[in-house]
Amino acid sequence: MLADIMSDEVQVAVWDRPDPLSPQLVAQACDERIAIKSWLPVADLDAALNRSLPGDHYQPLRDDLFLLADMTACLFGVEEVGLRVMALTKPMCPRFHVDRIPVRLLCTYGGPGSEWLPGNVVPAGLLTPGEDQYGRVAAEQVAQLATGQVALFKGDTWRDNPGSGVVHRSPSLSPGQQRLLVTLDI
Repeated sequence: MLADIMSDEVQVAVWDRPDPLSPQLVAQACDERIAIKSWLPVADLDAALNRSLPGDHYQPLRDDLFLLADMTACLFGVEEVGLRVMALTKPMCPRFHVDRIPVRLLCTYGGPGSEWLPGNVVPAGLLTPGEDQYGRVAAEQVAQLATGQVALFKGDTWRDNPGSGVVHRSPSLSPGQQRLLVTLDI
């Protein structure tokens, strides 16, 4: 349940749901190299999404983005959300890192989902700039979101959370593989 993120001891909350978009729509968005990055006012959310994603074929994507943005704004009591929708052919953030924000919602509509480490398996020094991360974490210790799942990851600026944000990264992609990623920041 996503509202569990409000508990101090919860760093990751996941809503397990099937992918709401058809593979054809995901492929079309990826082929069109969709790239949106914008702060959206919740009061004007529907119109803002229509401007960002025009066309009837994007209606299912707009509907789901509206749902996710509205849920995020309601849960956290904010008046705007930072939306990013990216068609990717390579990892956007291949290194483990922590976001310097309060919380980020992530959902992968097509392709492999984001990867993260439970706090108790993060090796010391993993996040040191310039440090080689290869082989520092066993594959079975890495958790991964499934396509369509929605997750909230706490960042380092969440209240009373400095130094405890979720350590995560973008998944590797095989040659020719595409990924449609959505993030919402507060």
